[in-house]
Amino acid sequence: MNDQAITYQKAKTSASSQAADLSEADAKQSLDRFGKFLQGIGSEEFIEREVANVYAENAYLNDTLKTLTNREEIKQHFIKTSQTMTSYSLEIDDISKSTKGNGYYIRWTMKFSAPKLASGKEIVSIGMSHVVFDTDGKVLLHQDFWDSSAGMFEHVPIIGGGIRMIKKRL
Repeated sequence: MNDQAITYQKAKTSASSQAADLSEADAKQSLDRFGKFLQGIGSEEFIEREVANVYAENAYLNDTLKTLTNREEIKQHFIKTSQTMTSYSLEIDDISKSTKGNGYYIRWTMKFSAPKLASGKEIVSIGMSHVVFDTDGKVLLHQDFWDSSAGMFEHVPIIGGGIRMIKKRL
């Protein structure tokens, strides 16, 4: 296994030991709060105000680009991300409860623009997040699954052409 997979497995095991089996009402409230947070990460002020309401202090986040291991790192990452975008929206397409453990899977469609990617044109990416909540309904584990090459790296000048060429040869 690669380092990312090993780190995710360790984080998942740790989160499972702290996870809550939330009631249906509490799970809905936690999922709604998490979804609204994902939809609001285009705003630095929103991130500052809401991150502590959504993520546990010792939360784990891997968005396929970075692995973060506490709420402050997560906040700084989302703030930096919001500062690079000129537009952002995220739609929650579907939510499913895990049949093993206390996790949830949130399928989403993200649209964003950033001046340094795709000449500032809108990029659309689809993905899924695996989340596990603690007894307070805060996120302990947030693992994203999305094609970062198509959703981002193919749009980086110079590098993008190389990635597209490699994908055509596969």
